[in-house]
Amino acid sequence: MINAKRNQSKNIASLWLSVVFLFSITSLIGCDQQPKSMFEQQADNKAADKIVIASDDQSVLIKPDLSKDRISGETNKMAAIQVNKQQAIAHQRNCDPNKKPCQYFELNVLGFVPEQPWLSSIMWKTIAQILAPSTPLASQDQAAKNTILMLLKQIEYSEQAVNTSSLYQRIDTELVLNRVGTSNAAIEASSKSEPMATGYLLVRSTVKRGSSPHHLDYVMLDIQKKLQLTIEDILLPTVSTDSLLLAFQGAKEDWLISQGVAKDSVDDWSLPLSQQWYLDEQGLHLVYQSTELLEVDTEAADLLVPYSQLTALIKPAYIVQKHGSRA
Repeated sequence: MINAKRNQSKNIASLWLSVVFLFSITSLIGCDQQPKSMFEQQADNKAADKIVIASDDQSVLIKPDLSKDRISGETNKMAAIQVNKQQAIAHQRNCDPNKKPCQYFELNVLGFVPEQPWLSSIMWKTIAQILAPSTPLASQDQAAKNTILMLLKQIEYSEQAVNTSSLYQRIDTELVLNRVGTSNAAIEASSKSEPMATGYLLVRSTVKRGSSPHHLDYVMLDIQKKLQLTIEDILLPTVSTDSLLLAFQGAKEDWLISQGVAKDSVDDWSLPLSQQWYLDEQGLHLVYQSTELLEVDTEAADLLVPYSQLTALIKPAYIVQKHGSRA
């Protein structure tokens, strides 16, 4: 009799557990969706307080730019790349700026909609080469990003200044997309080449507060092929970089004279091929960092040669159409 009651109790308990379990499953698969994770909510909400940029084993809190999302230039209609600004700031822990200088690292990067893995990879690698030039980066796309996020975390969680980083460091990034087409109708008529969709990333690095000279890094991009361009890529097959530099002699002399160099001395300054260059509707720019052309601190020298002087040097397809001219 006792055993029978025990069995009956067990059966009732089992039935009750089954009902509870069934009710739980029904709730999960019912009409109401499960609440989204914190990351999903932040990704859906552009006005969220924090956006997390995560790597395999680390994360850094990124504050979104609350200004209206912008599209970089008219050609974004063609490229369909929406650019969102994101910011991360790391402060030295438990440091009183009233008593001593405190380490500060501000990182302003770009997010792309739709996602552009190739472009994000180039951006992070460029920043990593600026901040950690001696650090070997693995071939994986995530390696450069991880390097930067680790630097942020080192500063944020250290009570002592990190010796491998500047006391003050600010990184700003910008994407500029060029208008498709050629600016010279005669060149366009003489060539069957399709105009290229191009643009460039600009990474500006500052290591002192105020108006100190910035270090500028330009990365020229082929948007259609999704790759980084070299200066040789845009030159005609028979043109050497030495021939290109001859076209820039006049721009070099004008810049040196503007810096106070005597006119009869400008020929003594050699002009090496700069690693920083870009194309826009004005022409081809070669950019030289502070002290590269003069042994004094100056703003970066941006030397420009218009397309009218480059018709025999660069491929017509890479000539950028001026705003408002015929495509």
